Amino acid sequence: KEFVERQLDLMARYKLNRFHWHLTDGAGWRIEIKKYPALTDIAAWRPYPDWEGWNFGGKRCCHRDDPAAAGGYYTQDDIREVVEYARALHIEVIPEIEMPGHSEEVLAVYPELSCSGKPYTNSDFCIGNEQTFEFLESVLSEVIGLFPSEYIHIGGDEASKWGWRTCPECAARMRREGLQDVDELQSYLVHRIGTFLAAKGRRLLGWDEILQGGLAPGATVMSCRGTEGGIAAARAGHRAVMAPSNYCYLDFCQDDPTREPVAAAAFLTLAQAYSYDPAPDSLGADVVPMILGVQGNLWCEHVPTAEHAEHMIWPRLLAIAEVGWSAPERKDYDDFHARVLDAVAWMQQRGYHPFDQKNAVGPRPESLDTLHCLSTGRQVVYRTPYSPKYPAAGDASLTDGLCGGWNYGDRRWQGWLDTDVELVVDLGERQPVKRIAACFMQGFYADIWMPRAVEISVSDDDRHYTPLAAVENDIPFEYKQDCYREFGWSGQTAARYVRLKALHNGHPGGWIFTDEIIVE
Repeated sequence: KEFVERQLDLMARYKLNRFHWHLTDGAGWRIEIKKYPALTDIAAWRPYPDWEGWNFGGKRCCHRDDPAAAGGYYTQDDIREVVEYARALHIEVIPEIEMPGHSEEVLAVYPELSCSGKPYTNSDFCIGNEQTFEFLESVLSEVIGLFPSEYIHIGGDEASKWGWRTCPECAARMRREGLQDVDELQSYLVHRIGTFLAAKGRRLLGWDEILQGGLAPGATVMSCRGTEGGIAAARAGHRAVMAPSNYCYLDFCQDDPTREPVAAAAFLTLAQAYSYDPAPDSLGADVVPMILGVQGNLWCEHVPTAEHAEHMIWPRLLAIAEVGWSAPERKDYDDFHARVLDAVAWMQQRGYHPFDQKNAVGPRPESLDTLHCLSTGRQVVYRTPYSPKYPAAGDASLTDGLCGGWNYGDRRWQGWLDTDVELVVDLGERQPVKRIAACFMQGFYADIWMPRAVEISVSDDDRHYTPLAAVENDIPFEYKQDCYREFGWSGQTAARYVRLKALHNGHPGGWIFTDEIIVE
């Protein structure tokens, strides 16, 4: 509670006027509900020290009296105190109660609300079961009594929907309501909860997946997976809040990931957050007024302490505040950056733990220069096609002289899923070669792994190859810090064709990423 209030103090200082409080998720229920005491006796606790232990250790809950119990929750008195504290600072607190997905913790203690009727089996509420709606409406009634906010956020994201497909009760609901698929079944829940909230004088707010199956009347969309959901909602006459992950996700790494705390497998710098324009005039005069504002999100799966949370929030949230309040033509990053350094020093003097922006490494050094070598501009023969999901700049990517940055999604890193990778560079003619290399990356939480080895060979005819090296990987599979490693050979040879084979480590669902083939 004290941590939340300290962040509210900073929010008020920098004119942030909405605090979206994500109070429930599969890993723990965090708000007292009088009607359902098991939510705080059991669903708020787990026999693991952190999210990672829960996620990889069986996703179990435990009783609060268990000696191994870790977790906790806010009492209703805590909630009232925070809401009043925020109100005095002119900040509105918007609660989020997740549904229908991300509900493992509820279904562990009330399994009758799941499609299987068994604990630790489903993550989604059973929409065919009328008891689900009795539970959700009872919970929301208590939440409404604690939060005077205009909006109530219902989540609506990442429902697996797999249990609904074989559930007799869900099938019966779909027949009765004339629903064509499970997307429309989720939309039925959203519509029904929206009607319930409207009768209580509140507005429904949800992540952009609530668009699936048809958007409920009066619903407001929070666009997180990109900008498309929010724009589509606005074009349809619905309000939208923009929070796209590539500009607004504060759990993404913000600087050199080899030295920053382990973070979600993506990247967001201060400059990138500052560059966002949530409501450009190009959207049209009918769309722009429907975009209410912009929001920064901190998901805490990899953020175990209050100090770590502040490190991730500040100062990037200052960029989001300025994006929200400033006309694009008045923004000046150099001026903003200078003010950020002053703000960080001010926070540090008062016991906060912001990221030390003054000593930021910045972009990956290799990405700043353009390479010029024997392979630059040469054709790459893809014996193993790259994934269409991560094509980088296409067939020319690996010899365009541009090395990747810290982020595998920066359109310079090319990716392959669940396969060995074989690539051949045609140098055009036989010529002396003294070095061959390629860089690979590992991102544990993105299922990106170093190849177990890279085999390097050369040929004059692209048929008969002479092996030069088989470079073994020395970075453990379980190493969680993002890292980068060059696999290479040095010596003296001559050839026209250079072949690299990157061998997959054998873990299903694993990616291989590389950014440039260097031949000197």
